[in-house]
Amino acid sequence: MERTWLTSEGVAATRLRGRGERVLALPRLDRGSAGPRSVLAGVLLALRERPRVVVTSGAGLAVPFCLISRLLGARIVHVETMARVTSGSSTGRLLARFADAVLVQWPELARVYPHAEVCRPSLLEDVGAPRPGGTGTFVTVGSHDQPFTRLLDAVVGAARDGVLPQPVLVQRGVAPELDGPVRSVDFMPREEFERAMDSAEVVVAHVGAGAVASSIRAGKRPLIFARRGALAEHVDDHQLQLAEKLDELELAVLVGDRITTDHVAAARHVTAAPVHPDLPRVADRLREIVTDLVGRPRSFRLLRPTRP
Repeated sequence: MERTWLTSEGVAATRLRGRGERVLALPRLDRGSAGPRSVLAGVLLALRERPRVVVTSGAGLAVPFCLISRLLGARIVHVETMARVTSGSSTGRLLARFADAVLVQWPELARVYPHAEVCRPSLLEDVGAPRPGGTGTFVTVGSHDQPFTRLLDAVVGAARDGVLPQPVLVQRGVAPELDGPVRSVDFMPREEFERAMDSAEVVVAHVGAGAVASSIRAGKRPLIFARRGALAEHVDDHQLQLAEKLDELELAVLVGDRITTDHVAAARHVTAAPVHPDLPRVADRLREIVTDLVGRPRSFRLLRPTRP
């Protein structure tokens, strides 16, 4: 079965191509970059590719592609991102209306997607054993195209006050160079990023699911800052959902605007445990569902039949 990845151009697309995967790129399509060109690109690509099964996480750019593919008889599987804990994404709620199967990664989302199957959070399946020690502090704001000044200001302030262990290495993203007792870079190769996270005593991160999960799998309990929509740090407050859940599970330490010695002390106390080990793995259920759907004929019914 041929596999094709559909995404926007960027680091992920480059890595996939480097592994020999077939990758197709579309223009971004979200609240900050919606336009007829992006919609038309997805429509034309679906007409050209005519996929048999589409597996989507609900990225905005995939919506026109999924809709046209469904009209052409493709089967659709929606996997809601781990970042959504209590409310589904707007694209996810739309795609779920005509998807053949929906997988969510937190039990709370069963109220939002009543026909969904609940799986364990995929990025938290391999929670790392506590790894005390390490040297210094590693900070990451991810690859988001909006700066995260609140987190960076808190890190510089905590470094100046001697709260964070030195040296402090900051992956600052699109923000300008930082002043203070820190070393900062805009972006880092994946291998360098992982080495910095593994070797640090304390990790500070935005609540990107990938960044936080990488830290937890590395045996850390990161200090996390949730990007907020009202502060123009993200399009909405969905990062706060994941941040509060991880803080509740004692997998991370949620910070507001200022890093304190209590936060750092909590970060050094790592008691990670598997998350919902009784639930099925996303990868296992996805493999079973896709295998089943590939064997079915195309279906030209747009909306899923209403279940009793």
